[in-house]
Amino acid sequence: MTPAEPADRLPPSIGGLIGFAGAAFAERAPLYVLLAMGAFIAAGITEYALPVAAETTPHGLFRGIVLTLVQIFADALVIAAVALGVAARVAGEPVATRTVAGAAIERWLPVIGVTTIAQLFVLQTFLFSGLVRPPEPRALVVATAPLTWLLWGMLSLTGPIVALTRDRLAVLAGFARAFTLSLRRENLVRLAVLSLISVTPSVLQAVALPVLVQHHAIRPDFWANIPIDALTVGPLAAVQTVFALDFARRAGQRETPPQ
Repeated sequence: MTPAEPADRLPPSIGGLIGFAGAAFAERAPLYVLLAMGAFIAAGITEYALPVAAETTPHGLFRGIVLTLVQIFADALVIAAVALGVAARVAGEPVATRTVAGAAIERWLPVIGVTTIAQLFVLQTFLFSGLVRPPEPRALVVATAPLTWLLWGMLSLTGPIVALTRDRLAVLAGFARAFTLSLRRENLVRLAVLSLISVTPSVLQAVALPVLVQHHAIRPDFWANIPIDALTVGPLAAVQTVFALDFARRAGQRETPPQ
């Protein structure tokens, strides 16, 4: 795959960008759905292979870490594939799906690295997101929740950016570019829209968990989180990639997919 001129093909409006992301995802939907199904199966095997234990016990903590890592590793491949496929559509190049899959495997490791670090930031800030019982004084969540969601929106760009970056320090470059592009004045409104879209799965998961617990569902944590993640990781990656390319366009920069 070769560099493209995003300004030539990306729509100028926010609605147009979201529509473009949907079309780009649909173009290679069988590949993305297959990878997402693989992520769901990997998480399911891990969930049912490890004995259930209380989260406060050492075994429960270990179990939680393993499950999180499996989910991150599997999702990273989906993100890499979607980002490369979207970039190919932006470039207007007739790239074979097999080529996209091969390039995604090549970029898998750096995407794992950056999404792992991003997930650590999310976990550290989750208490301030308004999606769980906030710390005292609780009224501060009115201010902390929007800021947390904006942070998550910026972090959501790191995976697609790293998938399209050939820099040897791709992980560090991913964070640097995600934050510098997002915080440019001309991109702030679009960052807010992206953040609202990116936080939607977390909102759905936060709503689903107490409902499943109330109905005494078996393994409620798994069923409240993993299916939603599997259904949304691909479409979200498409939107995040399109917005990352749009941010770069508006900043006068260019993202180029790896050869």
